[in-house]
Amino acid sequence: MAMAPSPSLVQVYTSPVAVAVWEWQDGLGTWHPYSAAVCSFIEQQFVQQKGQRFGLGSLAHSIPLGQADPSLAPYIIDLPSWTQFRQDTGTMRAVRRHLFPQHSAPGRGVIWEWLSDDGSWTAYEASVCDYLEQQVARGN
Repeated sequence: MAMAPSPSLVQVYTSPVAVAVWEWQDGLGTWHPYSAAVCSFIEQQFVQQKGQRFGLGSLAHSIPLGQADPSLAPYIIDLPSWTQFRQDTGTMRAVRRHLFPQHSAPGRGVIWEWLSDDGSWTAYEASVCDYLEQQVARGN
């Protein structure tokens, strides 16, 4: 099911041609996008720390996700290892940053979801959302 575009997702990455979407990988290898607000926060921290790596200050290697969303307080992204670390359990998961064209589904904030067996909606990977949106646009 497509959701309305999220204005904050479109503002995540300031390039005139691309939008950054951050995702984490579950134990089955499926990638899950962070919310638009969390993507925006991660991207701001990433860009700031990237600048620091080029001699503009000391590099802080982690991004505390609880600063963007209180429900994510246990989670920290470790940039050097591209890993999400859950402090209370020690669970580590891969994270990735994917750049999408602004005209793509992720670039416009379009998210497709599926209804799981427990009745909750789960977002597809950003690349799958883009593919589904392309198919709808073609009338497939």
